[in-house]
Amino acid sequence: MKKYLIMSFLFLLIAIPTLAKGPAEIQGQQSQATTNDSQLNNSSSDTGSQPKNNQGPTISISPTKKTTVSPTGNQVKNTNEIQTQNKSEESQLNIKTKENEQLSSSVDESFSNVSDQVHQLIDTFGAKGGIGSEVKEIAQNQTKLQDEIKTTFNQLNSRSALAKFFFGSDKKNIQTMIQQMEQNRLLIQQLEELKIQTKNSEELKQFQETINSMISQNTSLQNKIDLENKSKGIFNWFVNLFNIQ
Repeated sequence: MKKYLIMSFLFLLIAIPTLAKGPAEIQGQQSQATTNDSQLNNSSSDTGSQPKNNQGPTISISPTKKTTVSPTGNQVKNTNEIQTQNKSEESQLNIKTKENEQLSSSVDESFSNVSDQVHQLIDTFGAKGGIGSEVKEIAQNQTKLQDEIKTTFNQLNSRSALAKFFFGSDKKNIQTMIQQMEQNRLLIQQLEELKIQTKNSEELKQFQETINSMISQNTSLQNKIDLENKSKGIFNWFVNLFNIQ
C-alpha cells in the first residue's frame, strides 16, 4: 500500500509540469502564428507599393487626341435654311422701309403741290365776283384740310416700329385719314362744278392743275393707308378685342 502511494506521488510530480506546459505552448504557437501572418501581410503590402524594376517593358500613356465632330448634312442644310430665311426677312424689311420712305416723300410733295396750286387759283380769280368768291371759299377749306392731313400723316409716321410689330398701325389715324380723303374728293367735285362755269382758258387751266394736284395727293394718301394696313401686329387680335388704339 505504501508502495502504491509513493508511485502515485511520483507520477503527479512528473505530470504536473507537463500539463502546465501544454496550454502555454499552444498559446505561444498561436501567438507566433498571428505574428507571422502580420509580418507576411506587411511584407506583401510593402512589396506592392514599391515600383517593380526590370520586371518587363515600360508602358507610356500618351495624351488622347481631341475628337472633332463635323456637322452632318442635315445640320448644314438647317443652317443654310436659317441664313436664307434671315436674308429674306432682312430683304423684305429693307424693301418695306424703302417703300415707306418713297410714300412719305410723295405725300410731302403733294402738300407742297396742292398748297401752291390753291394759292395760284386764288390769284387767278382775285377779287372777281361770281365764282371768284366760291373759289376763295373752296381754297380756304382746302388750306385748312391740308393742315389736318399733315397732322394725321405725321402721327402715323411717328408710331414706332416696335409698336407696329406688336399692335400694328394706328387704326384711329388711318380712319381719320380716310375721312380726310373723302373731304378732298368733295372739294374736287366742287372745283369740277365751278370749272364748267368758265370759258376763260387761263382759269380752266388753273382749275385743272389744282384738281390734278388734289387727285394725286389722294392717290399718295391711299398708298400710305394700304402700306399701314399691312402692319397687322402680333397682338392685333387683342387690340381689336378691346378696341385699343
